[in-house]
Amino acid sequence: MNNLKKLIAVLLCLVLAAGLLAACSGGGDNQGSNPSSGSESGSGDKTPADDTPKEKITLTVWCSQEDQAMTKEMCQAYAEANPQNTYKFLFGVQSESDAADKVLNDPESGPDLFSFASDQINKLIQAGALARLGGTYLDSVKAADSAESVDACTVKIDGEDRVYAYPCTGDNTYFMYYDKSVFTENDVKSLDKMLEIAKQKNKLVAFKLYDDGWYLSSFFFADPELKYSVTYDKDLTETAISINYDSAKGLEVMKALRGYFANSALSSNVDDSKIIAGIQSGTIAACVTGTWNRTAIKDAWGNNMATAVLPTATIGGREVKLNGFFGYKLYGVNGYSKNKAEAHKLALWLTNEANQLKRFQTRGLGPTNKTVMQSSQVKSDPIISVVLQEAAYFRSQKGVPSTYWTPMGSLTKQFVEADDPMTVTDATLQELLNSLCSQIRK
Repeated sequence: MNNLKKLIAVLLCLVLAAGLLAACSGGGDNQGSNPSSGSESGSGDKTPADDTPKEKITLTVWCSQEDQAMTKEMCQAYAEANPQNTYKFLFGVQSESDAADKVLNDPESGPDLFSFASDQINKLIQAGALARLGGTYLDSVKAADSAESVDACTVKIDGEDRVYAYPCTGDNTYFMYYDKSVFTENDVKSLDKMLEIAKQKNKLVAFKLYDDGWYLSSFFFADPELKYSVTYDKDLTETAISINYDSAKGLEVMKALRGYFANSALSSNVDDSKIIAGIQSGTIAACVTGTWNRTAIKDAWGNNMATAVLPTATIGGREVKLNGFFGYKLYGVNGYSKNKAEAHKLALWLTNEANQLKRFQTRGLGPTNKTVMQSSQVKSDPIISVVLQEAAYFRSQKGVPSTYWTPMGSLTKQFVEADDPMTVTDATLQELLNSLCSQIRK
């Protein structure tokens, strides 16, 4: 009997020892299956979540051609910073200037997030194509970005200010680039002086004043009395639009434009490709454009490249300062996105301090992040410093009538088509303004 008891005791000990070994072996395998989870999250503690299979997330991102490579790098860094998921990014090429139109063709099948110009925000909200920011996302944006850029993302609905996008860049405007071997710093203060010198030296000044109401508005904005206004209802539908470009002041602007179009030293029927080609060939010695052409112009002019705010022009017998649009480029999350939560996270990442600095360093784009704006790199930059000067008095590209762009783009068509723009009569100019305003008004 005693021998039987001893045998049973030995067997029990062996069973218990085997169980303990198995338990220890199982715990070790689990920790080794995902060794990076604790370190990536900043904690070495293990939780059952470490064993959860990675979620596979696909996000479609639209941005401009120029930003493709940089955005892909940013998205890859986002994936590496979030190893708990597996990401697949699909990229679409779409310029910010007409992003809204493309998204609104079929918002339900559109991208999860996309970059767009700030003046398009109302119609995107109307169509449900922008998801509203709230909670920590909204707090982060308000804390990190300039008040002006947050205002560009904000729309008042039913008396409440609501934020619908993430500020990305604060330089969506235009200014003067010039060749220092042709013009002095004093020359570029006046468009008349620039054209006089360009003609003497058989050069051109490029200023896109045809087929683009964005640039053309700089002449009308030179007079603070010339303006438009829009009234919206609670659904952001335009209920009334007023504009006074058909006034006596507006006619003075058209007469001035007629004279500038007649000047052989002004190249007004141009786009970015023609401007760059003209600079590279040596025919264009100055141009009005934006930050997106910085690299190409610098490559052509080298140390002779300089920048300045928009010059003065002679309108109504007075020398007045040209005044343009100032807008922002924003990132929006599609209201129809099936991965809205992840899209918000990625949008915040793409527009955070580090990536706004990267955007500035890579492409010379102006930041909206307050910390980056105050950095020595940005403050000493010759282009962004000019942009910040213009921001103080340029008109915000917000609340622009939806009916504005098309008729403004064709307003100077007769000047381009005429053998001599000076043959276009004052009466015709007034008719053009009357037609413009009747198309814009509601």
